Amino acid sequence: MADGRPQVVDVRRVDPDPGITSAVGRHHSLNTAIADLVDNSIDAGAKHVLIRFAVRDGRAAGLLVIDDGGGMDATAIDDAMSYAHRREYDPTDLGHFGIGMKAASLSQAETLWVWSRRYGSPAVGRGLERSTLDTGPMVQTFATDDARARLDAVQGFVGGAASTIVEWRDVTGFLQTPDEDEQRAWLETTIEQLRKHLGLVLHRILEAHRIQIRIEELDETFGSGAPRVVTPLDPFGYANTGRSGYPRRLAIVLHEGATDATLHVWPHAPSTAEWLLGGQLPSETQGLYVYRHDRLLQAGGWGSLATPARDLAYARVAVDVDDVSAPHVRINPEKTGVVLDASFTQAWLSGECDEGGTFSTYLDDARGAAVTARSRHRRPVAVIEPRRGFAPVVLEAFEDNGTFVPDRGPVDVRWRGLTDDVVFRVDHEARTIWLNSRYRAALGGATGLTSEDAQVTKVLIHLLAADRAARMNSSQKSRLEVDAWNAVLLAAVQDAELNHARPPGRHAHPTRTEDDE
Repeated sequence: MADGRPQVVDVRRVDPDPGITSAVGRHHSLNTAIADLVDNSIDAGAKHVLIRFAVRDGRAAGLLVIDDGGGMDATAIDDAMSYAHRREYDPTDLGHFGIGMKAASLSQAETLWVWSRRYGSPAVGRGLERSTLDTGPMVQTFATDDARARLDAVQGFVGGAASTIVEWRDVTGFLQTPDEDEQRAWLETTIEQLRKHLGLVLHRILEAHRIQIRIEELDETFGSGAPRVVTPLDPFGYANTGRSGYPRRLAIVLHEGATDATLHVWPHAPSTAEWLLGGQLPSETQGLYVYRHDRLLQAGGWGSLATPARDLAYARVAVDVDDVSAPHVRINPEKTGVVLDASFTQAWLSGECDEGGTFSTYLDDARGAAVTARSRHRRPVAVIEPRRGFAPVVLEAFEDNGTFVPDRGPVDVRWRGLTDDVVFRVDHEARTIWLNSRYRAALGGATGLTSEDAQVTKVLIHLLAADRAARMNSSQKSRLEVDAWNAVLLAAVQDAELNHARPPGRHAHPTRTEDDE
């Protein structure tokens, strides 16, 4: 042990516990799981992909991802269904770990069926149940006639004949309620969120017209609805830069060679879909946008390069994982984030821009652009300053879009147990609008240790009554107005409780939170 290394006296192989396979993919969401299947379709050379939600008795009951790619023969489909086999990837493939289809599918469904055919080979079908994973995956082989019939039965596929169908049955990732209205609302929201997610992570591929993706519902009784086309959602799709001299390239020199990143500064407060990215917070959309083979792996977040901040909201950086940087980038299995190693981080921080400056210079420029833009932004309304009870992003929105009334001071909006005949009460002495915690659920609130629930309700109540709370005393007219608004809101609350029946004891005090008094 002279060199500090212990002497090796034996080496043996330790096989993994079969139960480990059931843990693979557990961090997938519905969107990331479906995106992983679409990646496989792209790798198979598909030009068209149809994502079909199967609806039965008013409920989303299953999901199919159908493509017109090269398809699989018996050997290829057996490899695809195996947890022990990792195929050889083409240098341009989006696949990375070799377990995507199984892990993604069984993270959402109890049963996976795969149907496929390759030109010149008979149709094949395989099945896999999540219940078999802990004891070792048991792959079912289906009859050739059944596989052919399943593929031939696909209707309304713009790609012509289907080459591969990945089918989820007994989907646990779907809403499990018998209420048809709730099912309809959930499915509409889910399809739109999926459309935006795919439009974002595949925006370069869609812009290049390498593939067309459609999403539709197929009701067993009423047939298919109008398909929704997935359109590109480019996080760098702005018209004019928010800072002169940008975008610019940052050279990053590693031991293996040189790579680069492109530094962008967005213009201030656009309302485009490319800026909003599905309604995420500015703290979530600033930062690194990491691509591999034009597929987005991370949308925002700075890692160890910077700390999210309000003044960096318009800073977005595009970087591609190439042959030089690949050894220094760890991709998570769900393709929703990366980790840069210390060598890459250090090289990034010491890199130089093509027009002078460093990454630190860029962050300073982005901060300066944000401050300047806010100073020029028009604030068309005068409001009482909000304080406790609001989320930071809401407080920032008030500051960015309104002018605070001078000499009035801030007002809180908080929860408290009040009598059943009022929804809110104005407390001049405490400069607080108290919301009735008896009606917390009906007002969109949540129990637990939170003071930042029911943000929509709190904003509307603040705009309605904060001016009265900011005054030292109230006039008879002001009191009558508060009584009138309470009467209207009480009717709305009672209607909400009537139409969404609660269990017995619905007027009992809810769980106390840190915001209650």
